[in-house]
Amino acid sequence: MPEEVKEERSYCVFGVGDREFIIPKENVVQILDITKIFPIPGAPDYIVGTLPVRGKIIPAVDLAKVYNIERLNYSENKLLVIEVNNEKFGILSDITPFFVSFESDIVVEDYIDPEKLFEKLKVTSPKSQIKSKE
Repeated sequence: MPEEVKEERSYCVFGVGDREFIIPKENVVQILDITKIFPIPGAPDYIVGTLPVRGKIIPAVDLAKVYNIERLNYSENKLLVIEVNNEKFGILSDITPFFVSFESDIVVEDYIDPEKLFEKLKVTSPKSQIKSKE
């Protein structure tokens, strides 16, 4: 009798403070070292600023401020660039993000649904923020 093949899902693991979260691998565009983040005056406190990525300016989000987590270290952050609905934004990670796979029937804790996060934060590019003010 052939063994049943279970479907696997791949995720990216990243850290905020002393917690680890996972996000679907298909939403991850790239992982970057942070060189400089440019602040945005008047932005919500969870948006730490913007930075250029592949010729585009994207907002950088600090989930420590969203989930009220004490951040351990700001000096060695990585930026996880996520794409949701053709919009890109970055999430700060205190660890170097890495990829894992689980069988699809395994329940994982600290899962982040990228679309729900995007809607919750209303993260948009600085260009669309300017348009909305006009």
